Amino acid sequence: MRAQATGSLEPESAAEFEQPAPVRVNAPAIGLDEPLIGLGLTESGEMQVPTDYDDVGWFTGGGRPGAIGSPTVLAGHVDSKTGPAVFDRLSELDAGDVVLVQDAAGGSAEYLVDRIGDYGKAEFPTALVFGAVPSDELRLITCAGDFDAAVGSYERNLVVYGVRR
Repeated sequence: MRAQATGSLEPESAAEFEQPAPVRVNAPAIGLDEPLIGLGLTESGEMQVPTDYDDVGWFTGGGRPGAIGSPTVLAGHVDSKTGPAVFDRLSELDAGDVVLVQDAAGGSAEYLVDRIGDYGKAEFPTALVFGAVPSDELRLITCAGDFDAAVGSYERNLVVYGVRR
């Protein structure tokens, strides 16, 4: 996964500070139920990816469930050198499927998948994925397409977009 996160890392509004951090993601349609780890930025300004292929990470420079301004962005790997990883079934989600995000205060936000995007690395829509939004929204990101052994990464990214129900 190689997504540039641009813009300010400051929350869009004070409301984002008031919302508890997300701690777990659940997508019943694909059997996903995992705790979240925090992800920041690399030295080159790209969003970090989890070091463990079984972890799902929350981009801490983005939004939180319940806040308006920046989407809540979660990332995970599609596979590893030894087999499927935590987001191996992400491509099976369809519009209308539910994704639940639990927060540190015990609350839960329910998002409906409204679309899926599949983008080449060079065409990754950074502003669409990480930019300002008018409602409480969610993004799930993983790799897709063919693995380029020469570069050591996949050629594409899959992004699942969700809107708070």
